[in-house]
Amino acid sequence: MVQRLIRVWEFLTYSLWVSPLLFALGGAAFAVGIMAAPQDILRDMFPSLLPGFNEIQAVRGLLETLLATLVTLTTFALSITMVVLTLAAGSLGPRMIRNFMGDNKTQNALGTFVGSILFLITSLMLMGEKPETAPVPHLAVTVGIALFVISVFVLILFVHHLGRSIVADEVIQRVGKNLEETIQSASNTLTDPIKAAEKAQTTLPDPQDIPRDQAICVASSGYVQGVDYEKICEIAKQTDTRISLVIRAGQHVLIGDIVGRIVPLNDDISKQAQDNIEQCHADILEAIMIGSHRTAMLDVEFALRQLVEVALRALSPGINDPFTAIAAIYRLGDALPHAMQFRYPVGIWRDDNDEVRLHALMSDFGGMLGAAYDQIRQSATAKPDVLLPMAEILESLMRLAHTEHQREVLRTHARMIANAAERDIPEENDRKTVLRAANRVLHHQEPAHR
Repeated sequence: MVQRLIRVWEFLTYSLWVSPLLFALGGAAFAVGIMAAPQDILRDMFPSLLPGFNEIQAVRGLLETLLATLVTLTTFALSITMVVLTLAAGSLGPRMIRNFMGDNKTQNALGTFVGSILFLITSLMLMGEKPETAPVPHLAVTVGIALFVISVFVLILFVHHLGRSIVADEVIQRVGKNLEETIQSASNTLTDPIKAAEKAQTTLPDPQDIPRDQAICVASSGYVQGVDYEKICEIAKQTDTRISLVIRAGQHVLIGDIVGRIVPLNDDISKQAQDNIEQCHADILEAIMIGSHRTAMLDVEFALRQLVEVALRALSPGINDPFTAIAAIYRLGDALPHAMQFRYPVGIWRDDNDEVRLHALMSDFGGMLGAAYDQIRQSATAKPDVLLPMAEILESLMRLAHTEHQREVLRTHARMIANAAERDIPEENDRKTVLRAANRVLHHQEPAHR
């Protein structure tokens, strides 16, 4: 259930229309409340603050002018947003667009414009029913003027924010922060199952070795957006089975692929037992969320690949911006220590009776490091200025590694960097500099414990 709520929350968070819609509803409701307020009493209470209008027609004319101007401001703001999204897609990658669309400042700025417009429209609609001799809505016009002034300053701040948000370093820092939050959220949920599996040295079956009568086969194609592990554990308890999942969030599956195994915990082969397994199979498929795209909140490696995409674009011949690539590499280095909490590629879940009900494939540090490093290294084999910071980060990670397996993963990547330097860097001094950095990783020794 939590996984589904996270997916819905991510959809709403990264939708550009949600905040403006709420502002619009708020603006319309605010206008209704303002128009229903006793205008004469407020006029007597704040004579110096409320503008002096003797005719309702003058108020209508002013509000219509403000409305037309606000519509123009909103159109201008949307045009700027489209330009920024186009530039971001071209220079930083199309997957960066979701980060701009999910930016709270952008959503709230557009919401301010839309809410002000709805306030003015609703006020004019309510005034349309009033005769010329009706009391002048001094409060409504005062609020309309105030919202217009606020919108003008919001537009200035909005342009300033968009100008900064397209700078590569700002994008890298924002995506890196989201990555760290994703890793920490996943760690809070999965640390205990991973530690339990590491202690038990749990392994998963090979999909090719799973019998067809025990196989879990997906009914649709797409990306695994998330898995509701708690629900699957409850399903296994209700049907007295043990379930193994050989897929995780982020993997792509085709219809009919084997993604897991259902094993009864007793020898009952009755029709009722077979019906339980079939029902278990159907319920498990509901707990595995499959969609047309990956989700950053539930898929750690996808969040990593957003930074990787920035680096790859920067290294492409058409852009050739190694400084942006180096900034992305260092930001990956800041986030990777958090990934070391994923020490084992399997997690296990137990029921209330301490019976193991679920084994599931997990992202581990080795997979995350590969997602972060492999494509960048392959695109920068002849660039010592990019390979050198990659090796330096590996050296720093060696001091933070939790297990010997993690240290061996780091050494493997250091060897690949050294091989790339030996093969593709023609300048001897550059090659030796990269090799020295890689060798420091390969010959790293743990300090002796006193």
